[in-house]
Amino acid sequence: MKKILMLFIAGSLAFSCKSSKEAASVAATNEKSVEKKLQQTWILENLNGKVITEKDFSNFPKVQMTSSNFSGSTGCNAIKGNLLSKGEGKIQFLELTSETKKCDAKKEGEFLQLLRTTSGYSIENNKLYLSNQFGLTMSFKKG
Repeated sequence: MKKILMLFIAGSLAFSCKSSKEAASVAATNEKSVEKKLQQTWILENLNGKVITEKDFSNFPKVQMTSSNFSGSTGCNAIKGNLLSKGEGKIQFLELTSETKKCDAKKEGEFLQLLRTTSGYSIENNKLYLSNQFGLTMSFKKG
């Protein structure tokens, strides 16, 4: 009888641990998923308080966001990586990789560095505003 009771307790503990892990996994997935309103293409308009021009980039940089990753262009080089959202208004561009073609894009390095340090966002009037610990860094229009 003791053996049956011990097996029952061991089985119950194993099942409860599995349920906890599954619940934690679902919670982590929800934390990573980016809000629907961000999941589209955004074209850069403003970089560090200055309207960008064709002199700054050969083509206007853009970012295409999905629920968990992003891709796009610096105007010359392709970029991609993962997105992490820790709730509304908070976002990070993780594991950002970029091609290394030689470009005539004067602001490419600045754009990449600001993406890497992004920690927050807001959307107003169909524009995306990205910020880091120092404040607003970039703005985008819908693409």
